[in-house]
Amino acid sequence: MKTRKKVLVVGGTGHFGSLLVQDLRRHTDCELIVAGRDMADLWNSASLEAGLTGVSLAICAAGPFQTLPTTLVELCLRKGIHYIDLADDRTFVRKVRSLVPQHDENLPAVCSGWSTVSALSGLLARIGSAGSQTVDSIFIHMAPGNRVPRSAGTIASLLYSVGQRFTIFRNGSWCTVGGWSDGRDFLFPAPVGRHRGYLVDVPDHEFFPDLFHARTEEFRTAAELYILNVAVSSLGWFVRSGMVRSWVSWSGIFQRAAALLGFMGHDWGGVGVEVSGPNGQLRVSVIAASGGQTIAVMPASVMAASLLSGSVHRGFVSPADWLTREQLIEECNKRGFHLLVEEF
Repeated sequence: MKTRKKVLVVGGTGHFGSLLVQDLRRHTDCELIVAGRDMADLWNSASLEAGLTGVSLAICAAGPFQTLPTTLVELCLRKGIHYIDLADDRTFVRKVRSLVPQHDENLPAVCSGWSTVSALSGLLARIGSAGSQTVDSIFIHMAPGNRVPRSAGTIASLLYSVGQRFTIFRNGSWCTVGGWSDGRDFLFPAPVGRHRGYLVDVPDHEFFPDLFHARTEEFRTAAELYILNVAVSSLGWFVRSGMVRSWVSWSGIFQRAAALLGFMGHDWGGVGVEVSGPNGQLRVSVIAASGGQTIAVMPASVMAASLLSGSVHRGFVSPADWLTREQLIEECNKRGFHLLVEEF
């Protein structure tokens, strides 16, 4: 009888961790070890080492990543265990990347930012820029529906950017912008439609200018409900004015407030990329007509299946080239998502 490989999911009892575990059970053949914070302490090396015994792949779905140490990936590198995380924090992904030696074929695969950002947004940007040596602009937009549960960790991750200053690459040079500023519309295919988003900091801002040789690269998101966007914009004003340093400690309160409006809106979701270059303008989107939050866990689940089946990926894996367009279409179809490419 064939022995199934073991996969450790740290943070597997949280919101996105639970969604990931469900997707892994549907689409991979492995023995899952689901560990909450009480079973796998990311600040305790001994605890993690015990949890990694016999494991072929470790996935970190805990959060918010702005506060997490890199202990798990360090242990995985030392033990030769493949590693994936759902990090949406620019600094965390930068730290992970700095830990991975270059040009070592004996390393395990290290996949950081393997969620909507940067693994899925990277694939969509690659599809949109295929055949172009240079790219004028890449505008990425994430549109979550309102009728989805939001954990305190998810709210906290958003609040880290609100009103804060960070750098983006715009018109060929680095410039400083404010979190939740500079609104811009993105026209998604139905059922999402036109969606206005605001700048937030993500790992894409760090790596995509070099990956795609883009003169401008920007990422935006927003809530479906106008009232929530107005509320978050107001929070940003308090931070920019110096009256409040950060709203992160209020995450639990904001989570409960958002839950009161959870019956409104839709449970669709989408992520899209507009690419402009010498070859024209393309808009590439992944749309979920329902269950939009599951888009976020698809990249980690797909990569897990690939690594367990003997993928050749080693070292720090680029979010731009880990899957072909045909493979992405197949994986979207399995989950009821739609990949759409349009000229605009």
